[in-house]
Amino acid sequence: MTRFILLIAAFFSITTYAQTKYSLLNVSSELTKNANSVLIDQKIIVDVSVSGKLNFKMHSVRIILNEAGDSHLSARINYDKATKIKKLEAYIYDSFGEELKHYKKKDFVDVSAADGYSIFSDNRVVYLSYTPTTYPYILEFTSEIENNTTLAIPNWYPVNGYAKSTTKSEYILKFDPLNKPRFKTDNLEGFDIAIEENPNEIICTASNIPAFKYERLSPLHSKILPNTSFALNNFTLVGVSGAAKNWEEFGLWMERSILNGVDDIPEATVIEIKNLIKDESTNEAKARIVYNYLQETVRYISVQIGIGGWRPMLASEVDKLSYGDCKALSNYTKTLLDAVGIPSYYTILYSSEMEQSFDKNFSRLQGNHVILGVPDGDKITWLECTSQRVPFGYIGGNNDDRDVLIITPDGGKIAHTKVYPYHENLQDSKINIKINKDGSANTSFNSVSQGLQYGNRFSLKDLDEEDIHEQYKNRWDNINGFNIEEYNLIDNRDSISFTEELKIYIPNYCSKIGNDYLCSVNVFNKSSYVPKRIEDRKNKLHISTEFEDVDVVEITIPDGYGLNELPENKNVESDFGSYSITFKKLSENMIEYQRHIVIKKGTYPKEKYNDYRAFRRSIAKFDKTKIVINTL
Repeated sequence: MTRFILLIAAFFSITTYAQTKYSLLNVSSELTKNANSVLIDQKIIVDVSVSGKLNFKMHSVRIILNEAGDSHLSARINYDKATKIKKLEAYIYDSFGEELKHYKKKDFVDVSAADGYSIFSDNRVVYLSYTPTTYPYILEFTSEIENNTTLAIPNWYPVNGYAKSTTKSEYILKFDPLNKPRFKTDNLEGFDIAIEENPNEIICTASNIPAFKYERLSPLHSKILPNTSFALNNFTLVGVSGAAKNWEEFGLWMERSILNGVDDIPEATVIEIKNLIKDESTNEAKARIVYNYLQETVRYISVQIGIGGWRPMLASEVDKLSYGDCKALSNYTKTLLDAVGIPSYYTILYSSEMEQSFDKNFSRLQGNHVILGVPDGDKITWLECTSQRVPFGYIGGNNDDRDVLIITPDGGKIAHTKVYPYHENLQDSKINIKINKDGSANTSFNSVSQGLQYGNRFSLKDLDEEDIHEQYKNRWDNINGFNIEEYNLIDNRDSISFTEELKIYIPNYCSKIGNDYLCSVNVFNKSSYVPKRIEDRKNKLHISTEFEDVDVVEITIPDGYGLNELPENKNVESDFGSYSITFKKLSENMIEYQRHIVIKKGTYPKEKYNDYRAFRRSIAKFDKTKIVINTL
């Protein structure tokens, strides 16, 4: 009888544990604060102990707290024909651990991962399609995949995004002691994180990491979230063997294994290119002609095939088909330049608005884009080969100011792309405003944009008239109605400058106040941006782009009206730039308003965030300055 009672007690104990082992009740309030989801338990095992094979196992349990957390579901696998999915399973529980749904591998959705403009892609994605009916809910996800690429060992992010917290995360990397991985840690300080090295495995553990709250104007998330990167000195990429312990060796492997044999082009094309550049004496002039030839004859289209998507199409195929992706078009341009004796570097980088650089001291598979570097002594001219529109040497805000990997005859080297200082990112505007007696205004607007500000404007040239008008209405939405009577847009690709010449009629430029008028002095470049208040900010302040605006506005007052006084001049200096407005009377019926603003990029201590808010608040305030013109 006693034995029977003990068995019953054990049964209920096991049943209770099975129902409550995953429960929101077991999660502390510290981990739900600022979180949309909580990673209750995660175990990742990466096994590269067998040469040329990577096995990846993951078991994770995550509580989705609200609708915003649905994007944290992460029950998906990207794969290709070289990847074998060995296991795929998921359970959905309610917040108390009661099972709601069970998904086997066949229940997952399997679709092409083509991006909509790829014509060749063997990439696919398999994912869990689940529509929740209540919150919170719990996802238990188990997967195992195997492939023959050990060059790209998955990073460990115990917290892999904002508004996510973690109760427990474990990452185990198994390896051959004769091929021990290198690893690099970032942002681990201040957390319950440990890394243990054994003869044939590295064990990473993390416990009770609270959610990171997203804060505007922060550095790249990889500079904030704790993470660890891994790399093997001896590796494979889709079965292609390689060895590299530094960037120099990595570049040599790229040159010999990935880029070797892709530089063939028809002799007819070589003759054509040589004929085009025959009258030029400098490498720059020749390179400009080759780049122009590229833009006129080929177009960009994504092609994700060939050694894990890293090997470019043959240059001869690009020549024949007149299309290619960033790898293929950069390689094609390099091949054309080689044909006329101009050296160039195949260049791998991270392309994004935030400046993400290659790690100078930790070589591993990195990057998401390829451009071309054309050396001239110590200077390198960078070419974006995927665009049929951008000028020679212009790489824009997605590729500027970052460390990249160039493949040279001597191996891989880290180089830095062009930096666009604020004075090169200049918008210089001359504006004339003639106020009419009914409060309307006839204006002429002449503005020249350069540097990164050129990148904001040059695509206007490709729009039809209706879309151009729509663009300006969106840009100047602070103006209460206006008509563009004339416009002339000039794209000077040699000087990399874009000129806008417009005649604009503003029917309600001034507001009537009795017999007088209240008129804005700044209508075409008004800034209302003020960063949001953030209490107890955690992250550094990062300003990613810098620029300079100069506006000179001449305002003509109608006959019968006068100006009793000019507004005060204002000048604001800060660590982040400067701002000034000045007023000058040119004649009895004409005044001049000048506005000058400089914003400087940089990373600043978190304590400076409120100072930056105050700086931008002053700009927004002074940009609202108005004048009163009185009847005489």
